[in-house]
Amino acid sequence: MKNGDVELIQRILAGDQIAFESLLTKYRKQVHAHAWRRTGDFHIAEDITQETFLQVYQKLETLEEPTQFSRWLHSIVNRLCIAWYRKNPIHTESFEETDYSEIEIDAYSRYVAAEQVKTTAIVQSDVVQELLTKLKESDRQVVTLHYFKEMTYSEIGSYLGVSESTIKSRLHRARKRLQKYEFMIQEALDITMEEGHHFHRETNGGIGMNLTFERDDLLYSLQVLQDIGNGEDTAPILSNVFIHAIGDTIECMATDTEIGIRMKVEGTVREEGRIVVSAQKLADIVKGWQSEKLINLATTASGRIEISGGNGVHKNVKISDEEFPNLPAVDDKAIAIDGDSLRSVLDKTKYAVPTDEEKIKRLPKGLYFNLFNDRTEVVATDGLQLALAHCEPFNLSDDSDGFIVPLKAVQEIERTFGNSPEIKIARIENQILFADEHVTLTTKLINADYPQYQQILRSSYDGRVVVKKESFLNVVREVALLSNPKFPSVFLDIDEQKIRISPKLSAPDEECETVAVDSGVGSVNIRLNSRMLTEALEHIRTEAFALEFSSTLLPVVIKPIDEDEEAQICIMAPMCLDA
Repeated sequence: MKNGDVELIQRILAGDQIAFESLLTKYRKQVHAHAWRRTGDFHIAEDITQETFLQVYQKLETLEEPTQFSRWLHSIVNRLCIAWYRKNPIHTESFEETDYSEIEIDAYSRYVAAEQVKTTAIVQSDVVQELLTKLKESDRQVVTLHYFKEMTYSEIGSYLGVSESTIKSRLHRARKRLQKYEFMIQEALDITMEEGHHFHRETNGGIGMNLTFERDDLLYSLQVLQDIGNGEDTAPILSNVFIHAIGDTIECMATDTEIGIRMKVEGTVREEGRIVVSAQKLADIVKGWQSEKLINLATTASGRIEISGGNGVHKNVKISDEEFPNLPAVDDKAIAIDGDSLRSVLDKTKYAVPTDEEKIKRLPKGLYFNLFNDRTEVVATDGLQLALAHCEPFNLSDDSDGFIVPLKAVQEIERTFGNSPEIKIARIENQILFADEHVTLTTKLINADYPQYQQILRSSYDGRVVVKKESFLNVVREVALLSNPKFPSVFLDIDEQKIRISPKLSAPDEECETVAVDSGVGSVNIRLNSRMLTEALEHIRTEAFALEFSSTLLPVVIKPIDEDEEAQICIMAPMCLDA
């Protein structure tokens, strides 16, 4: 899911109505088209679309993984369509049996067709303009007058003051030169022709790989892989996708200098093969395809991949001749861990990874996995805070030591394996692999020494209070708004019955709030960074938490109140009271 969706969801949950309208605008046509295909009725689909977004608005706060919004939205549409079918059982035809000439008379199809025509016209205009720049000025002028102004040779000759033979000579020279740039037309223009004519002529006797996909299956894979290939590295091969078909299995792969992903894609293998092709161009073409249309990909003898469908529309994209980096696969030595367990420790720690450039110079930008016989400790620190969480042991090998996974890979793991019940893990030298039955993610490990964080872990503290999380968190957010935005902080005056929270050390009573303590021992007056405190509490999933302390100048510890308090720890350095 795109980061833009996550941002919109966060704004919606904060009460931003405009953000919800933006989300509705973004997905409304997609939802309506899906409901229309399922029900076969344009107006029923409109009702289902309206009900879908009503449920989104009402239930959005229940979405645990905002990165999975698109799938969640899809499941809501499907449930509503199924409910409609139960109330209105009707005979339906398969998509293959549907007469699309009848659908085209409907308003929605006319809209889609008009948009496609408009897009094609824009692309064609751009290509024509670029082609004309390849010609000499005199030849370009003749081509423009003859083909665009529809002037005859005689009229052009009179207009320019030259003979008809000169005009013919210039046109012949221009056409011959433009033949060298035929590939520009093949790559950029939609070419509609009789069904199967061009395809069979190009591939007969020289066919290589030949695959058929459902549009949405292929598009989803390309969008995931495209995000990987859009890194900062400018090597041309890294902007491509590698498609490999063998037996009845199709895999698509992409990589940058840090992460690689190989995905199994649902499809039919008519002829095995392997190609490397531009991820951007292929994704753009597939994105413009109608969802109900099958997509056929076939390599041609001319070194291109031809994309075609039942509507006779064809596109050619040049195949790259560069070698694609080898991506490893998990083997029998891989261990299997619970997917929820892995996602949980990542979520509980990733917020403390350094992102500031100055901090990154001193500390690794990633999560440290420290391997013990009875557990794995996952740790992140930016020097001012430390987050630690436990999960089951990673018994990778007898001599395997800890490793650091880059933050970018951590984020990709959460996105890629967001619903995986079990995840396999394997280590190959300086790489770590995560895989489920559909996807394998490979990432290079950060080659650095991790700080000796155990030195700041203490077995006991002088004071401890237990507080309800939501009430405390809400007050911290409100009071922090009154603090200095350059140094956002809150002052906590803690005793055994309550916590007084203020924006500054000597704040008036009207700027302060008090939160009751469930149980407590000791007292302290301490100042904490409000942003860090808020973020740490947002990653605690229990109703109450414990705040442990010793003095104004020593770090505090935040723990969830559950059966195993040591399974998640946040340590935070205090700020000077008089700063």
